[in-house]
Amino acid sequence: MIRKKSNRGDLEVRRTTYLLIGLVVVLALVYAGFELFAAAERSPEMVFADDEVFVMVEDDIVSTDVQPPPPPPDPVQHRDVILVTVSNLIDVHPITDLFPPEWDPYADIPDYDDIKPVEPEVDLPPPEYWVDEMPEFPGGMEALPTYLKREVRYPEPCRALGITGVVHVEFVVERDGSISNVKVLEPVYRDLDAEAVRVISEFPRWKPGEKMGKPVRVFYQIPIRFTLN
Repeated sequence: MIRKKSNRGDLEVRRTTYLLIGLVVVLALVYAGFELFAAAERSPEMVFADDEVFVMVEDDIVSTDVQPPPPPPDPVQHRDVILVTVSNLIDVHPITDLFPPEWDPYADIPDYDDIKPVEPEVDLPPPEYWVDEMPEFPGGMEALPTYLKREVRYPEPCRALGITGVVHVEFVVERDGSISNVKVLEPVYRDLDAEAVRVISEFPRWKPGEKMGKPVRVFYQIPIRFTLN
């Protein structure tokens, strides 16, 4: 190779520059190709060319979401209405005899002395176990065993079977001395328990218990012994 006097026409000197320019052009083309491919995936109906947007509309696409039109309604059936006139109408008479003829609006209303006002029910206070003066059987507590011995009837089934025992009964002596809320605390046998409840329920009125000088409701317990001689 003949060496030239000037380097202006020597292409070997600009080889590196041309190589870099070509590499930049290739990278630009590759980048543009990736952008076009990504845009085509994002919107298949749009194509970019020369910085202008073209919209692709496909006319042959059939939408499956469109519902068919509803069927036409049935024709209305017209019926002839026939009005029948009634000549024998029912006669309506006003009610005038609201009161019997013997009723006198000016008569005096009789007085009813036997009508008593109804007293409202009040909640009773709970019974107490210990008071200043305990309830007392009529005739004194010494008369209670005599009364029980006279009134208690030994049940025949228990007598035949030889059943004995002591039935503990609890009851309430009310403020007027009556007996209520009779129940068996320690049952022995069904017939013996029923007989003890019967006898105590038929007690005469006791002397009520008192607390601070006023009658109060008091719990009371009595053991009834059933023995065979």
